[in-house]
Amino acid sequence: MRNVFDQYDQPENRLTHALMVTLANDKKLVRPFLKLVGAKRVPALKNIELGLQCVPGEEVDSDKDGQEGLPDGCFFDQDDWAVVIEAKVQAGISINQLKRHRKTSARYGYQQPYVVLLSIDKPKSLPDWVTHLEWKNLYSWFSRRTADSSWARHFVEYMHVFEAKMIAKDYKIRGTLTMFDGFKFSDAEPYTYAEGKRLIRLLGDELRKRKKLVKALGVDVKATGRTAITRGENGAVWDFLPLKTGRGKPFTAAVHLTLVIRPQEVGIALTVPNAMRGVRNTLRNNDAESLGRMLSQVEKNLRPVLKKVKTAKPMIYILQRHYKSQRSHPEMDGRVEVDLRTVLSTAKGLLKYQPGWLECIFELLVNKKTNMQWGIELHCPHSEKVMQSATAIDIMVDTWVAMTPLMDFVTSRKRPC
Repeated sequence: MRNVFDQYDQPENRLTHALMVTLANDKKLVRPFLKLVGAKRVPALKNIELGLQCVPGEEVDSDKDGQEGLPDGCFFDQDDWAVVIEAKVQAGISINQLKRHRKTSARYGYQQPYVVLLSIDKPKSLPDWVTHLEWKNLYSWFSRRTADSSWARHFVEYMHVFEAKMIAKDYKIRGTLTMFDGFKFSDAEPYTYAEGKRLIRLLGDELRKRKKLVKALGVDVKATGRTAITRGENGAVWDFLPLKTGRGKPFTAAVHLTLVIRPQEVGIALTVPNAMRGVRNTLRNNDAESLGRMLSQVEKNLRPVLKKVKTAKPMIYILQRHYKSQRSHPEMDGRVEVDLRTVLSTAKGLLKYQPGWLECIFELLVNKKTNMQWGIELHCPHSEKVMQSATAIDIMVDTWVAMTPLMDFVTSRKRPC
C-alpha cells in the first residue's frame, strides 16, 4: 500500500506533502512550527489556513505534480499575512524562483509574505527576506515532539524511510535529511539493511566533524570512505574513516578506523590491513611483551567506555580470508578473536587471564605465510541504552581515541611503552 505521504513523484514534493499533512492533522504543531521558521505576527490558529502546491488564498489542483512557479506549501489568513515554503532535496537553489513566489503572492494580495527555504545544506547567501532551515534541523524539531504527537512520530518515521529509499536509489543528495539519534532497534523494530545503510551515512558525516578524532588519530576529514555501501553478511553494513598517515594509499594498505553495523551490535574498530608495510618489522624489532604492554594501555584506556556500555566486549582479532572475485563476499579461512582482557594479567572476575593468547597472536602476526588482517574492535550491543541515543557517537569517538596506542605501535608514530 502506498504511504499516505507518498502522493507525488518529485522527492521535494513528497517531503513537503508529508510536512503539510502532518501539520494539518495535528494543528497544535502549526504555530510552534511557524515560529521555528521565523514567521512574525502569527495569527490565531483558527485563522490560519494551509495550502499545498498553491498560491496563498488560491486553490490549485494538487494532483498536478510540480506546478510551475508555485510554492511547495503555504500558510495564510484572510488578511495580508502569509508564509510560503520552497523545499529542495535534489534540485539546486534558485533565488529567482524565491523572488517569483514573493511576486506571485503579492499579486494575490499578500504584499510581504515570509519566504521559507527548506534544503539539505545552507546556501552561501540569501536575501534578508528569506528564512532558511535545514531538513535535519526540522527532523530534530519534530523528533522532540514524537512523545506527544503521533503525527510528529509518523513524519519522523517517514523521513527515515524516505532517506533510506533515496540512498538505496543512489539519488544525489549533497548531505543528509535527518540526524543520527541512536541505534533504535528492538524486537518490535528490528535492524534492516536499508536502515543500517542510512545510519552509516549519517555517522560518516558526523564523525568527520569530531575534532578529537583529528587530534588524536589524524582522521583525514577530506577523504571519503567506501564508494558504495553494499550488503554484508546478515545484512551488515560497514564503512571506514581514512587517516592522514595513509593519504595517497588505498585503505587496504593503511591503518584506518572501521565502523560496522550488524543486526545485533555495532563494531568500532581500528583495523590493520594485511598490505600495510612495516608492521611485521615493527613486531620483529620488539617482542610479545612489547605487544602486551601496548594492548594493556588500550585496555586501560577503554575502561571508562566499558563503564558506560556494560555489555560491550573489547576484542583483538586476526583473520585470514580470500575472495573468489572482486565483487564477491569474502570467504573466511580462519579467525582468532579474543577478549582483550583475557590477554592481560590484569584480568579479574569471570574473565580469566590466559597467557597463551598473547604468544599465539604474536606468533601468528610475525610468522604469517598468507594474508592476515588484524585489529581491535569493541562490540557494542544495540540494546544498551546509551547506544540508542545520539550519545552513541561519543562512545565511538572515545573508543577510537582509546585505541591510539595501537595506531602509534603499527605506524611507529612513537615507540611502544
